[in-house]
Amino acid sequence: MVLNIVLGSLIFGYAGWSIYRHVQKSKQGKCSACSLANNCESKCDSAS
Repeated sequence: MVLNIVLGSLIFGYAGWSIYRHVQKSKQGKCSACSLANNCESKCDSAS
């Protein structure tokens, strides 16, 4: 019983953290959220 509660909490906690991280990256915009932003040669729409 306790193991089920712990596993359920871990699963829902990770899912919430993943959603939070996705929302934060989507707020940054297309180019600034990219992992290759420092080395990218494409033209971005944003002025930052």
